[in-house]
Order: sequence, then C-alpha cells, then structure tokens
Amino acid sequence: MQVLIVDDDMATVDVIKNSVKWKELGVSDIFTAYNIQLAKEILKEHNIDIVISDIEMPQGSGIDLLEWFRREELPGDFLLLTCHESFDYASNAIKYQACEYLLKPFDVNVMEAALKKIILKRMETQKLQENSEYGKWLKENQNHVQVAFWSEILSGHIAGKNEIIKNEIENRKLQINVEQDYNLIVSKITEIKKDRAKMSPDLMLFVVENIHSEIFCGCPDNSSVVSMDYDNYYIVATVCQKKDSEELKQCCKLLHTVFKKIFSSEITMCVGKPCKIENFYKTFHWQQNLIERNVAFYGSYFQGDDAAEIQQNIKNVFEVDKIEQFLSEKKKLEILSYMKAMLHERIYDKTLSDRVLSRGKEEILQAVYTYFGKKEIQISGLFVDDNLNQLGQKASQSVLDMIRWTNYLIDCTFQYEESVQKNYSLNEKVDQYIREHYRENIGRTEIAEQFYLAPEYLSKTYKKLTGRTIKDTITEYRIDEAKRMLERGERVSDVAETVGFDNFTYFSTIFKKYTGVSPNQYCKKSDLVLFFLKVCILFLKERTR
Repeated sequence: MQVLIVDDDMATVDVIKNSVKWKELGVSDIFTAYNIQLAKEILKEHNIDIVISDIEMPQGSGIDLLEWFRREELPGDFLLLTCHESFDYASNAIKYQACEYLLKPFDVNVMEAALKKIILKRMETQKLQENSEYGKWLKENQNHVQVAFWSEILSGHIAGKNEIIKNEIENRKLQINVEQDYNLIVSKITEIKKDRAKMSPDLMLFVVENIHSEIFCGCPDNSSVVSMDYDNYYIVATVCQKKDSEELKQCCKLLHTVFKKIFSSEITMCVGKPCKIENFYKTFHWQQNLIERNVAFYGSYFQGDDAAEIQQNIKNVFEVDKIEQFLSEKKKLEILSYMKAMLHERIYDKTLSDRVLSRGKEEILQAVYTYFGKKEIQISGLFVDDNLNQLGQKASQSVLDMIRWTNYLIDCTFQYEESVQKNYSLNEKVDQYIREHYRENIGRTEIAEQFYLAPEYLSKTYKKLTGRTIKDTITEYRIDEAKRMLERGERVSDVAETVGFDNFTYFSTIFKKYTGVSPNQYCKKSDLVLFFLKVCILFLKERTR
C-alpha cells in the first residue's frame, strides 16, 4: 500500500511521516509533496492508495487536488487536513468523496484511527471484488489473463499512452508496472515439419513456451510468453524484466543450446532495446521484420542494433560472367569460394538481407542459362529434380541454404549436361527412324525395340532432352509431309493414307488441330497462293519486255 502526504509546511509533513506507525498499517511506500503540482506528478506516476492533504496551500487548495483526482478517475482515498473548521470546506470534502476530514492540530492516534478506518474499508472492498464471480475468475486464471493482455498489446488491440494501458492492467488485476522498462525477445521457429510429426502442435508450443519462460523469466508459468502458429513456422514473443545486454546474450545462447537438443527445428531470436509497454506494438513488428530480412543471423540470435540495413536498390551481388566462366571450366569449388567471399563481405557491411540472397539466386541461374545457351542445350529438363526445387525454395533464408542450393545446382548442371551429350545421338537416331518410317503404324514401343531399350526409358529420355513426346514428333512430321503433298495438288484422301493415317476423319481432325484449317481449306488456300504467284510472274514478265 502507498501513501502520499501533501502540505506546504515541511514540519507537518515530517511529523506525519515519522510519527504514524506505517508498517503496522500495512503501508510500504510513503511519498511527499510540498505543492499541488508536484502531488499531481506523483499521482500520475504511482498507484497511490491514500492521499493525506492539507486544504489551505499557497499554490492551490487540497479541495482543488481532490477535485482533479476524482476528475482523472484515479483509484484511492483522501484524508483532508485544515486549521479552520469551515462548513464550506466540509461540504466540498463531502461533495468530492473525501473519506476523512481532520482539524489541525491533530492527534497522531486520531490520525492512525482514521487511516485504519480507510484501510479497512479498502480491504473490504477488495475482498468483495475478489469474492465476486469476476474476481474469482481473474484470480483462478491469472496466467491466462496476463497472456491475453500481452497478446492484445502486441496485436495493437490495446494501444495508446500509459494511462490507457494502466487502466487495462488495473481492470484485469495484473501485477504489471506500466512505468517500468521491459525487454522483448522475438523468436521465429522454422523447419518444424519433423518435430510436428513427432508431437502435436499444441504440445510442441507448450514445450517451446516453457523453455522461453524458464530461461528469460526464471519460471515456467508461461504468463509472459505469447506464441503464434503460422502452420509452417512459429513466432514466440517473450516479455521479461529489464536485463543488461550481456545477460540477455547468455540467455539467448542457453536457449539456442537447449532448443537444439530437444528439437530438429531452427530458431532465430531478435532482442530489442528495453522499452515501455506503450512501445511494444511498434517494437514487436520491427523485430519480426528484422528476423525476416536479416538472413545472416538465421538459426542464431542477434540484437536489433546488429541488424543489417534494408536497402531499397540492390546492386549486383555476383559477377554473372565470372560464374559462367567458372562453369565452363568445371570449377565448382571456385564458384562456392567466390560466393562465400561476396556474401561474407555483405555480412561485414551489414547489407545482407533476404532480398540480396534472392538477387544473388537470380544471377546464379542467369549464369547457368547462359552456360547452356552457348551449348544449345534446353534447360527445362534440369528442373525436374524435386530436391533441387525444394532447396531452391529455401535458398533465400540463409547463407548456408544459399550455398547448399548452389552446390546441388552445379552438380545437377554438370550431370544434366553429360546425360544430354550421351543421349544426343540416340535422339538423332529416333528422329531419323521417324523420317524413314512415318508412313507405317509406329509408336514408342516399335521404336524402342529397334534400339533394344525399354519404351518407358526411351520416352522419358527423349522428352527430357527435346521437350516433346515421341508421339508428338511423329504426328508433326506426318502433318508437315501432308502439307507439302497438298500444296502439290494431291488428293486429300491419298495424302491421308500416304502419311500414315488409315482414317480420313481422324486425319482431318489432327490436321486442323495443328494448322487451324481443314485439309480442303488448306488446298484452296494453296491454290490461291499459286494463282497469285502465277499472276505476279506474268506481271513481271510484261514489265521486262
């Protein structure tokens, strides 16, 4: 319980402060003020339970202070002192709900009796509140109420200056000091699939919260830990008493060690500067953004001041020509060493972000495209590898993931190039066989038999290297031959049979699908073209005479 003594007479203040048996009354803190203005400042900063104030003072009366106190809706009781017995004073004291009204000079025993009366009344009121249904629920669910409070603060549902937050704390009967600075630690937990396969999401979050609370707050009650489940990752916000940077560093180090022993997931932590609760919303989102952007600290911990500056315009991360030259020389280790050097230079300069890694990924892919382009190799077949695609999705989240993806990409590049060169002659043989036998009833099975290969293997290899199926190649060649025959003026039915179609209707359907017109329409179109050419030739002959 806290008491404020207000009187312009210092001697009176000292007498009250030193004569009353405060400890027996259950009073822990005594504040003093010698004018109304100083008293208001103390009342704003501290939860004062009882105010003992003189009425007559040079810079404002005790009645003025009492009126302001009620207008501000501050919790607490008033005991007024005066040298004169005045009805006006007494009536105003009653009007603004002063608990006691004592005349100077006062007897200490009388004051103690008056204070006991006030304190007993406050205790009875508190007891009634606690015994109410709401009071009981708050008492029994204190931890849940506190977690809900921090969650609403971080989400912005409770926002504003200290007074608004203070009222919320009092309404929920929480033991939180709104004037105090707190540390906010934000953790992002990724790669959670393995752990969620071993335990339920609820159990995993419970364990995660307990570890955070135990290490940062010294207790496993989780009342100062807020967790958020985003399916693929968790966000955990921990509120703890203000600690120095070295102590926080040791806590983060311990948390990281314990976490890695229990989970397969990755944890990244950002420690913000100590701040008041009213700044938590802004600080929380700032820390989240730092974790997302500062890939240099992925799977580790860092303080906000160590974070990289997020650049709007990113210059080239790598020299594409240099990487392409290394590829042409089959120098994989040189590529990886060069990448590491460039990225660590960014870490040193505090300019490494997820956007930088994304830009670097694009440049590496550009080098691979250029490499294959010079060799006239289609690159589409390179990305059928599921593992390569999975590594590519993670490449921008950390330097290590970027190196892993690049390493695997280079291996895939060289392997793909080798397979293309190995199978290039096979594709030529298949195309040659189609040109020679397109009039016959052939497919992948018949062609595979010619080369002593399994049809599935032949089909897969051919499509991987050419980008089209064997069936598509056969059909395209037949239609091209049909077009040439129709342009020579041959009958449609004869053309269909000649190019390998035993069904005229089916031939017409396929022809229209590939050319956009029916065989008959194509013939008419060809006739018009021939007629136009003849006219042009005759015209030119006449001009030359």
